[in-house]
Amino acid sequence: MLIDFKTFYSRLDNIRHLPTLPTIVSEVNGLLQDSDTTLEILCRTIEKDQAIVSKLLSLVNSAFYGFQSKVDSLSNALVLLGFNTIRNAILSLSIIESFSDVKDLEGFEIADFWHHSLEVAVISRKIAEHAKAALPDSSFVAGLLHDTGKVLMLASFQDLFRQIWQSVRRDNLTFLEAEKRLLPVQHPMIGAYLAKKWQLPSDLIQAVKYHHAPQLKSEENKMQMVIYLADRIVNSSSETQVVADQLDLDIDTVPWAAALMDSLAEWYPPLQAEVESACAFFFANN
Repeated sequence: MLIDFKTFYSRLDNIRHLPTLPTIVSEVNGLLQDSDTTLEILCRTIEKDQAIVSKLLSLVNSAFYGFQSKVDSLSNALVLLGFNTIRNAILSLSIIESFSDVKDLEGFEIADFWHHSLEVAVISRKIAEHAKAALPDSSFVAGLLHDTGKVLMLASFQDLFRQIWQSVRRDNLTFLEAEKRLLPVQHPMIGAYLAKKWQLPSDLIQAVKYHHAPQLKSEENKMQMVIYLADRIVNSSSETQVVADQLDLDIDTVPWAAALMDSLAEWYPPLQAEVESACAFFFANN
């Protein structure tokens, strides 16, 4: 081990420049927990951050959503997409922006990292929608978040990250395998720590924490399985059987997941255009 558990968390707790989300995120989250919140109140709150408004309208009018006519106001966007979708769009934009200063390191390309995260996000949304396993837009955010523990390590523990990455390349290991050899905690726990610091909903925190080992005992844990499947699909071949063979879990015990994997060849390939649309937008705006 490069560091013991206590020392690692002590360093984590003492990061001076922990990535933060803009105040608009917590304000919107608070409003959406209030049943008395109206369209006018939500619009007025979001409009305090004109940079976010501009990015939201760009996103709504991008190929990612594919509306045929232009959406020219925040209120129209809220009506068309709904409060929760706009909240999750704000959160997604803010997550990527919060790590905008992180630089590449010796073969670890930040652009590749976000491409992977966005692909997992798009596929997570599709899985949730197709299987009715979780809220699609929340699943998109969870997919985007799932590996943020890696980029937090790169930003704040570059000495440790470098040694892990060297082990990945030298020993032909997965990132998680190298972490288990060298660290007392791994990127899912670190990402969950950050999500908790950001005061994100508990289902998002748990989906990040367990995206390599979903807890299947409760119906409330479906989002964990959604992110797990999406991540494994992206990391594997698009051929159904190859992916199924690489899963760590017996998905036959989860009927909706098994059915989804059986039809993978039908629904997965067309998603690549949506992935590229997401990447084109988010990379252009961050």
